[in-house]
Order: sequence, then structure tokens, then C-alpha cells
Amino acid sequence: MRKRPQRWMTAVALAASLVTASATAGEPYGDLLARWQARLNGGPALVRDDALVAPLLQAQARQAQAWLASMRVPQAALPLWDDAARFAHPQGLLASACVTTNAARLAQMALAWGTPGTPSYHDAALGAAAVAGLDWLVRQHYSAGRAPLGNWWDWQIGAPLHLLNALVMLDRRVPPELAQRTLAAVAWFVPDPNWRTLPDGRPGPVQETGANRLDKALLAILHGMLARDGARIGAGRDAIGAALRAVDHGDGFYRDGSFVQHGDIAYTGSYGAVALADLARLLYLLDGSAWPLSDAGAGQALRWARSAFAPWLIDGAMPDALRGRKLSASELSDHLVGRGVIASLASLAQQAGPADAAALRAALKGWMVRDHSFGPSYLGAPGGPGVAGLAPYELGLLQAIGADSGIPPAPEAPGALVYPAMDRALLRGAGFAAVLSMSSPRISAFEFGNGENLQGWWSGMGVLALYDADQSQYGHGYWAMVDQRRLPGTTTDHSGSGRPQEWHPYRNDQAWVGGAALGRDAALGMAFSLRGVTGSDLEGKKSWFLLGQRIVALGAGIRASAAGVETIVANRRLGDAAGAVLLVDGVALPTGGADGARWAHLADPAAGSALGMLFPQGAALRSERGERRGSWRDLNEQQSAAVLAAPFQSLAIAHGAAPRAARYAYVLLPGASAQQTAAEAAAPALRIEANDEVVAAVADPARGVYAANLWRAGSAPRAGRPYLQASGSVAVVLRQAGGQLELALADPARAGGVLELQLAQPVAALLEASPGVSVLALAPTLRLRIALDGTAGATLGARFRLPDAP
Repeated sequence: MRKRPQRWMTAVALAASLVTASATAGEPYGDLLARWQARLNGGPALVRDDALVAPLLQAQARQAQAWLASMRVPQAALPLWDDAARFAHPQGLLASACVTTNAARLAQMALAWGTPGTPSYHDAALGAAAVAGLDWLVRQHYSAGRAPLGNWWDWQIGAPLHLLNALVMLDRRVPPELAQRTLAAVAWFVPDPNWRTLPDGRPGPVQETGANRLDKALLAILHGMLARDGARIGAGRDAIGAALRAVDHGDGFYRDGSFVQHGDIAYTGSYGAVALADLARLLYLLDGSAWPLSDAGAGQALRWARSAFAPWLIDGAMPDALRGRKLSASELSDHLVGRGVIASLASLAQQAGPADAAALRAALKGWMVRDHSFGPSYLGAPGGPGVAGLAPYELGLLQAIGADSGIPPAPEAPGALVYPAMDRALLRGAGFAAVLSMSSPRISAFEFGNGENLQGWWSGMGVLALYDADQSQYGHGYWAMVDQRRLPGTTTDHSGSGRPQEWHPYRNDQAWVGGAALGRDAALGMAFSLRGVTGSDLEGKKSWFLLGQRIVALGAGIRASAAGVETIVANRRLGDAAGAVLLVDGVALPTGGADGARWAHLADPAAGSALGMLFPQGAALRSERGERRGSWRDLNEQQSAAVLAAPFQSLAIAHGAAPRAARYAYVLLPGASAQQTAAEAAAPALRIEANDEVVAAVADPARGVYAANLWRAGSAPRAGRPYLQASGSVAVVLRQAGGQLELALADPARAGGVLELQLAQPVAALLEASPGVSVLALAPTLRLRIALDGTAGATLGARFRLPDAP
């Protein structure tokens, strides 16, 4: 590492002022600039000697000084940093990433220079070096008229955002001519926030969507702010509205709260999190400005916050099922990503009305209180001192919420939610949550791109991820170590090999995927085939019934030519192998087989986790305990090859070689003790009514709940008698309580048309119903006609008064 050279003071001749906006209060461009500077460095209200804030600022300053110490004095033929010098790499992705890396380092140096509270604040050598580096990068690699190489994102989003932030923080330190060249370069690569830019600088024909559109909206506003171009700011603001509108295909937010990016990937926890962060920044920046976002736009942003993000936060974690290929990034754990989402929500609360802000802050405080993954302080760093993943402004917001005794921590509401537009579902019960990942002709099983997610074959093929007291279960290298072909919930033949094709859709070609939800209960299903995913001939039908505190998993019609087909009931990383106990029918069985097993229980006291498992029809179980080893490089070509190791316990139902019509049935009891599990095995609370290639159905008599998946037109029994008849495929949940019958149904196959449904019981009156649900008869059987066109797999409902009910 070089010592800081004194030559920096003469490397750049600094002008007295900028032609760009400067942070002068009282005029619109200066107001925006001052506001954005405060967002980046924490602003005047930040308590810079606070016990958490001070280390964060010092860490930023140390990193900036490290970049300065290793930076070469700019020369045309030599790079600024030897470890970020692959501008002409034949693999274009590495070349374009190098541009973003250099811009990011210069922005970090500029931020440290412009952040009060550390020795780096207005450090002359640091500021001069940042300006000199900016001049070199814009001259040599990021200039107007240059043809881009590699990933478009680096040229049109990654690098320009860092360059604009560097201009913002350096402010008058940047010579006007350099500022003009930098702004001209950004205008060349991002002329219109609504369109992808062609190599010749023209916008189109690809229209930007989702997170990418919001990224470019922010870029346009920052660019217009610095260039004093009100029309450019207005174009950025108007692009926000387009990104907020609900879509019915492709990228963006859906009416059910789904967020899809790249056309067919559930991405709430990655691109969606970026979109949310952009919305938080944009509302903050434009609030009270000469270019405000409309009330309707701000209101829609808050509605997406409530429907698309808040329901998914589980004790502060954002499930990996919503993070696409970023599941393979070691630096992005579920809780770290969740904290970033929570910080964005805290920022949005600043722009919300009093009632919305109070409710949102109570939810935020609840997640902060319950999340213990960061150690003694929610605002600490995983595994060490300091803060990771938060900017000073965000840290200040979360500190204020945590310290405000007037904000009560809100609990997470129990219930079942289905997100048909992205083939995901969630059950939240007392002390646990379960997340289901599915694939269909609409949603890919996984995404591979940029060398990320090499082993993702099975991650969308029925994975059921259980979240309980073990908040580190899916962090600390779980995905690097777990057997990627034996993921919990899947029925697997262990297929999937080689390097996947980049950006290729790996879709299950069976249409019946989705389900219906009613309060705390849901009926979900996935007819599946691996033909379009791993290329194998494995196929079958899988159902999950989310019933309050229980999860019923049924499978039927399982066919394959491979040997060793199995359904994975559990595959858990253990907190302590010595203390963990797996019982099968009351006998310890960490590794081995058991035929005709009726129940199992896994206790992991070190992790605070317990899971009961019932096998109502008996099952041939195979358990396996051992050390799993792997590296993040196995999943991601850009990650470390260091080998990680941890003990794992798996339990599977064996289907044998080349099954022709195999079935399975099991029930999960999250948090149950071994004694409770054994007792329920002896006296089942649930009844499996059917499980074949026509229908899967279960009943919870004590709660008055009945749920069924009809894979095609047919009949579903209850207590051995015909009960529910349907003219086509449907998912149904029924609940009888308090003299009323509630019904929820959905068209998971998206068959559309008209469905006729008949229930072998009378009702007295219709109380309410979704549009499209009409009554043909109330007695002696309930007969309904449901118009399904345009429902897109969403749940429809109806409520009836039962005979003799008051």
C-alpha cells in the first residue's frame, strides 16, 4: 500500500465554483442538492459522536483512506487500482463491472471527504485524489460517445449513480469543465429514464421496468439537479409513476403484492428491495420540492410497502425464496437484506400521514425487537462490532424508532397469504413461519446469470422453508453447504448438473400451480414436471395445506425413471450435532432407515428449534446426519472458494427406483415437543380425506376447516362421503364457525371460463361474495357459479349464514 502522496495537491487545479447546482438554500436546485447531501452523509441532525454512529463514520473514513493509499496517481495508460484494472477484459461482464468498481471507490472517497465528524472531512489530499480519479475515469473509460462493453447495467445504472453522488459530495471542489464532462457522459448513457440505451446512445426499444426504471428515475433527477435542468427532473419524476402502476405481466408490482423482475423471477427481496429503497429516496428527495410526486403516487408507494414487503418480513428476515440468484451472495443474508428493507420502510414512514406512519413504525419496532441475529443490538454487525449495511441517515432513523417509548412493537399477524403472480405463499403461525416456493409456465424455477446461482435447479420446485426460533438457520452459509438437490419440501431425483444457461427460463410446464387462502388457512398445489428445469422425466402432484399451526404435505402421481426418488421432509443445519436429537417413533435415528414410521421429532436445543413430523399413512423414512461442506464459489463464480462446514440433519420419504404412482403424506408441527408429536400421532387432529391424481383434501374438524385441491373436474370426499363437486380444476378452503360458512377458492391453472361448484350441505342465505360468484341454489345443496376469466389465480370468496343460525 502506498503512503498518501503529497502530489495530490497539485494533481488537479480546483475551480472556485461549479456550474452545477451548489448547496445553496432557498433556490430549487440548491435545496435538492442540500437534501441529497444530507441523505448521503446523515445531515446536520445526525449525532456524530453517538456510540453506533461514530464507529460507522470512522469505518467509512478508514475505507476511503485505504482507497487513497492504494490509488495510483492518474496516468492515461495506467489504472487507478491494480485490483480493478480489467477494463478491456475479453469477458465483457468483468470489464463493465470494473467501471462500476472504480466509480464506487471514488464515490466512497468523496463521501468521506464530505462527511463531518471524522479526520477525513475536507481532507485536502483525499478531496484532490477523488477529483483527479473522477477526471481520469471520465476521460479514459466513461465518456460521452463511448461504446459500452459487457453488462448494460454498469454503464446505465451502477457507474453513473456513483459518479453523480461523487459530484454531489465534492460539490464546489469539482472544476466546472470536469462536472460538465461527467454530466455529459451520464446523459449519453442514460438519455431517457424510461428506456434501455442502445450502444449508439439512442434510447429504446427495450422499455425499463420495475427496479431498473426507478433506478433510472433517481439518476435522471440527480442529473437534472446538478445540471439545473428542470425538464430532466420532471422526466425522472414522471418515470416513478409508471413504475408504481400495477402490471398484469412482465416486470413490476402486481395487484396481489407480488414483485417480478426479469420477466419470470420472484424478486421482492432483491430487485424489489432496490425498488423500495429507490422509492424511499425519491419520496424523500422530492418531498416539498418544486417537482413533488403526486399524492396518488406517494399513496401507491405506501400501499406497495404494506402489501408487497411488510407481510414477508419474518422476525426481520427477508426470505431467500424472494431473492432469486442473489441467494448465492454470501454478503446478503436474509436478515441483512431484511434490515435494509426495514430501513427503507422507516424512510417511507417519514413521508406518510400520521396514522400510516404510526402503524408502520410500530411494525418496524416489532421486527427490530424480535430480530436477535445481529447480537445484543439490532443495529450491530453480524458476528462483530460496528454497523453493516446501513447508511448514517438510515441508522439515525432506526435509532429514533428504537428509542421512542411511545412506539409500541407490533406483533406479526398470523395468517396464510398466497401470491399467485410469483408462485409464492406464506403461512405465519405462533412462533414460526413457512415460505413455499413454486414454479409454473409463468415463473421460472430459478435464475442463473452473471455467474450467480450455479446450483439453483431445485430452489423453486416446491421448497418449503421453515422459519422458527433459529434465526440463523438460513444464514452463515446454509446455501453454500446444503445439498442443493435435497431441499426441504421437494420431491427429487437429484437431477440438475452442469453450468446452467444464462438468463434462460427454467419453467415447470404444468399449469396447475397456486392456491386459495382464507384467514389462517390455505390450500396450495403444484402439478410439476422437471422436463423444462433439469431435463429429467420426474413428474407428480404436490399439495400443501397451511392450517393454522399445522402444515399438511400430500403428494400423488409421482413418476420417474430414475432410482432413489425421495421427498425431503426436512434438511436442517444443526446448532450442535451432539445435542440435537432425531426420534423416529420414539427411537433415536440420526442416520438410518425406518419403514412404516408414524412420527418423528427433531430437537436442536442449541438453536432453540423443535419440529414435530407426522406420517398418518406410515412412511419409509431415511435419515442422514453428517457434516456438510461447501463454498460460496460452488454457487457463485464471483464468491470465495473458502470451504465452510456444519452439521446437517435430513429426513426423507423414500419412493424407490422408477416409481410409477407413488404417494406421500406428512404433517409438520413447528415448535411441538416430542411428547406432543407422539400424542397427536396417536390421536390425529387432522383427517386426510383424499390423495390421488384427481383430488387432495384434508379436514380439521376441531376448527371446522376443510380444504381441497381438485386437479381436474371431479368430487372430493369428507368423512368417506361425496362432499364437494367441481366442474373443473380448483383450490378450495371452507370454514364453518359462528353459524356461518366461509368459502375461498382460486383457479390455480388459470383455466378461466365458468366453474360450477356444489357443496353437499344447505345454507340459509348469502351474506357477501366476490364479484363473479353467483348462487344457483342454497338448498338442499349449495350450488355456485363462478366466473374465472381475469382472476389470474387470485382468491375469490363468499360467506353464508347456516340454517338455524341466529
